[in-house]
Amino acid sequence: MSKLFDRLVVIIFFSDLHDARFILALAEIIWSITLLWEGETFARPTYTQMSHVMSEEAWGFVFILSAIAQLGILFKGDYHSRFATYFAGWNSALWLFVTISMYMSVSPPPAAISGEAALTFAAAWIWVRSGYVSCEHRSTSCHTKVQ
Repeated sequence: MSKLFDRLVVIIFFSDLHDARFILALAEIIWSITLLWEGETFARPTYTQMSHVMSEEAWGFVFILSAIAQLGILFKGDYHSRFATYFAGWNSALWLFVTISMYMSVSPPPAAISGEAALTFAAAWIWVRSGYVSCEHRSTSCHTKVQ
């Protein structure tokens, strides 16, 4: 049990969360494709709140730009720069808004939103970790690789 706990601590606190970032980028690409697809995605009640903020096409472009930035951070391996930290905060806010708006649009909420809820937690944790490690990195020159 101790080894399992130790491994969990390493994954949560001492990794750059590559997999979570990659899954977020994939989800953003899929959201973008779906929203830019011909048709009326926002005609469904699940997206009522989102439709009050922007059109489907605008949301589609927001998601594709977010995916591009996420993949850029991954490919550069620059997880703790100022840009990466600010992007992580913005990305967390994006997922939080989308998920909460979907929950607020229909009652009871569809079970399928659980994936978005998990993505929201992942984005939030990346933001917390990105800022935390950025501060630590500047002061102690730490290296955060999964052991």
